Amino acid sequence: MTRWAVEIPRRLYHEIARLSPGGRRALHDALAALAEDPRPAESRTEPVRSAELRRVATAPASDNGMTITLLYRVHEPAPGRPGRVEIIFLVAGP
Repeated sequence: MTRWAVEIPRRLYHEIARLSPGGRRALHDALAALAEDPRPAESRTEPVRSAELRRVATAPASDNGMTITLLYRVHEPAPGRPGRVEIIFLVAGP
């Protein structure tokens, strides 16, 4: 069993569908990396009380150079359950 599960809320599906193919690939790669380690060195914490919010940017998309910034919350693993990486928001831009 994997240690981390990445959850994307349905409200973001439309935004993801509007990304270019290269942008979707960059997003996929970033989400796969978060499933391995939700606290990579290049991520930054956001100052919020009682929650661990983090932010990380994807690599530039191969087709248009756009990067996607993800804001997410880390929920620690519980006994017998993987931890959760809850995607809160994403911003795509140059």
